[in-house]
Amino acid sequence: MAADKTKIDGVQRMVKGSDLLVRTQEELGVKSLYGVPGEENLDMGLRRIRTSGNQFVQSNGAAIRLKSINWFGAEGENYTPHGTWGRSWRGIIDQIKQLGFNCIRLPFSGYMATSNPVPPSSVISASANPDLLGLTALQIFDKIIDYCLASGIYVVLDHHRRTAGVGADGSPVGIGYTLANWKASWAIMANCYGGKINVVGADVHNEPHDLNWATWAGYVEECGNQIQTIAPDWIIFCEGVGSDASGAFWWGGALGGVATRPVVLTRSGRLAYSPHEYGQSVGVQSWLAYDGQTAPAGWPNNLYAVWRAHWGFIFEQNIAPIWVGEFGGKYGLDGTGAVNPTLSPHGDLEKQWTANLCKYLNGDFTGDGSNDLSAGKLGISFAYWALNPNSGDTGGMLKDDWQTVQTVKRNLLNTILAG
Repeated sequence: MAADKTKIDGVQRMVKGSDLLVRTQEELGVKSLYGVPGEENLDMGLRRIRTSGNQFVQSNGAAIRLKSINWFGAEGENYTPHGTWGRSWRGIIDQIKQLGFNCIRLPFSGYMATSNPVPPSSVISASANPDLLGLTALQIFDKIIDYCLASGIYVVLDHHRRTAGVGADGSPVGIGYTLANWKASWAIMANCYGGKINVVGADVHNEPHDLNWATWAGYVEECGNQIQTIAPDWIIFCEGVGSDASGAFWWGGALGGVATRPVVLTRSGRLAYSPHEYGQSVGVQSWLAYDGQTAPAGWPNNLYAVWRAHWGFIFEQNIAPIWVGEFGGKYGLDGTGAVNPTLSPHGDLEKQWTANLCKYLNGDFTGDGSNDLSAGKLGISFAYWALNPNSGDTGGMLKDDWQTVQTVKRNLLNTILAG
């Protein structure tokens, strides 16, 4: 991929082939997009994002809330986001925007970045996506990111796994994949996309639940500082571990260690924390209510203290922005949208969990119905898991046909997509 890029003053500016030539002067607020032959001229309408206190802020000083959704698949052996086997990849992105999201979390694997394989032909529809046939994984990312740019959609890149596969592998370092390998994979992604104004930054590793906080924080600093030597405008997103002083929590959700050992990067204004937060579809937790069981004392208002202790204090105390990188559930539904309590129990209780989480994200920190945000502040940013209907734990925002929206799920997010 390096041969496909031309650098000007250390920033990627030009992409070969049918992609776009982008010239940006974001600090001056001047932006133009020049189409190559056969391409439309489109207005980006986006600005670089940094952090200030607990807010994401654009280069013109305006706060912005990242209202995101996960579109997974490239971290697995398809080497491309899922759904391309049945419908247009552009149509998927268009639908994401129509649903009200302004950002996509895009997972990849370290293997995908360093090996840049060509996806199997069986996972790309020749009729729906002829322009993806024969492309490498990173060439497909090029097209997705450029189309998101033209569509006014931000992207956060997520090192979801070391090797291509499914699930969370618990650490960015493992057998056959060293700290140097991890940093090398991010160097490739930063060199490819550091100059893209719509790529917000790097979610440096997914759910590092095998690590203690001190070890993980040190890793984030080492990797994050290297990334920012290549992509100085990128925000580094730091997930949580699996437990903290408040006890065991969801993988990726425990950020209590920030209170005494925050992550400190060389470059200021470029750090956010990204917990993962789930409900009844994903597992059993003492603070959640389940069908046929006695609910925890104070349910559902007991949830607010749990969120505040594990990650919410970071936002409330103005330490850094929070971007909840994953949350979602089945809500009693199956992949056709039908109510199916056998396949998907606890649906009504999970809806209560989500409704209260949305209240918290919008700035009601105690559940008393009041807005606790300081004047001029926007609520907590988020990334719903997932667009894909083939998520085993949660299902998706789309039904199994990869076309039709699960309106119950979409409506649960009304307050945060509008707020």
